[in-house]
Amino acid sequence: MHRRLRAAPFLPLLLLLLVMHCASGCRAAAHRRVFDDTVPKRGRPPAAVVREVPRRGQGAAQAYTVATAAAAEGTSSEGWAPIRIEVSTEDLEEKTQKLGMKRYCAADGVQCMNYLGETITCKADHVLTGQKRSCIRRRLFPGRQAARGATSRAASG
Repeated sequence: MHRRLRAAPFLPLLLLLLVMHCASGCRAAAHRRVFDDTVPKRGRPPAAVVREVPRRGQGAAQAYTVATAAAAEGTSSEGWAPIRIEVSTEDLEEKTQKLGMKRYCAADGVQCMNYLGETITCKADHVLTGQKRSCIRRRLFPGRQAARGATSRAASG
């Protein structure tokens, strides 16, 4: 005897697939990105970056002040709050150490401490040569010599 196939078990499955298909289409149409609500429609929010001229007797640090408009729509000068960012090359100097270890790789195979507080073993590619050191200083402080000249002229004048 042969059994006849019934369509009844397939109907609930077909109905379930149809409901899932419709629900996924509705969910995709209702999707909104939070980024669209948080970013103003007129472009980037205004921000000002000012590099401060080092004063006489200051260390090897360069300070930057960044201010952004915290007021509604960024159109008012009210609500501006400065953020001071200090950049330094002190850790590139020979005398700078943390827990008896240098903060940069001086030679291949030497151990030093990174900025996460971990001890690492230096590889040949990581060694900070004089050429790399001067390149870092030029890129971090492009106007350093001009600022030093301006402060020395102001102090002597």
